[in-house]
Amino acid sequence: MLRVAAVVILVACGAGLAWYYKATHAAPPPAAVQPVDQNSWIDQLYTANPAEVEAATRQLHELGPRALPLIHQTFQDPGATTPRVKAALKACAILGPTAAPAIPEVAEQLPDPTLTAEAAVALSFMGRGAFAPLRDALVSEDPVVRREALRSIGKLKDRAPLDARVVVPLLIKLASDSDPGVRTVAVTYLGIIHEGGSQAVDALVTALNDQEIDVRRSAATALGSFGEDAAPAIPALKKAAGDSDPEVAREAGVTLVKLQSK
Repeated sequence: MLRVAAVVILVACGAGLAWYYKATHAAPPPAAVQPVDQNSWIDQLYTANPAEVEAATRQLHELGPRALPLIHQTFQDPGATTPRVKAALKACAILGPTAAPAIPEVAEQLPDPTLTAEAAVALSFMGRGAFAPLRDALVSEDPVVRREALRSIGKLKDRAPLDARVVVPLLIKLASDSDPGVRTVAVTYLGIIHEGGSQAVDALVTALNDQEIDVRRSAATALGSFGEDAAPAIPALKKAAGDSDPEVAREAGVTLVKLQSK
């Protein structure tokens, strides 16, 4: 009888211990899931921290067109800081044609000297709709705006893509711009696109006599991409091979070898 009582007591103690263990070691309730801040990317996209930029870029890709309301809001906010506006411009470049609804707002940033380069780069990724405002910016009184707008048109030609017949005439025209930086961009992209036939070649031959070294050097390099169409430029290239600047002379010589070997 005593043995039975002892067994009963042991069983009861074991059950109590089991209950106590479960009560004190029970799994904690699941933590509440914190919602992801869909706007956090804009504060990280234009920072010096590569990890933050990568995370922000990934979040931006996931959002896609859902990021546009914040982009619009940023451009429309007169109190937005320059880094925040630059982040919105960078976002437009990343999203590309998806951000096309923001083209007018991006174009409005072109005249701001602190934003000109970023705005022009963004427009170069945003599709054909960006061509018109970039073309309009070519008449700006600010040579930096003209230069960056022309550079972006050159890039947009293949990214959009654009018909060379609407791009090359602009490059030929601005190859004689009053600003040497604009002229350099113009002749450089004439070489990259290498279309336009004799008119483009004539513009480059004229550029070989430019007073600015960068323009002459870029023109000599550009002519090398025109193949047989550049044959009329050979006399001018021979003259340029004796240029007082060694880099111009070298590029002219390289182009001469390239043209005469064909």
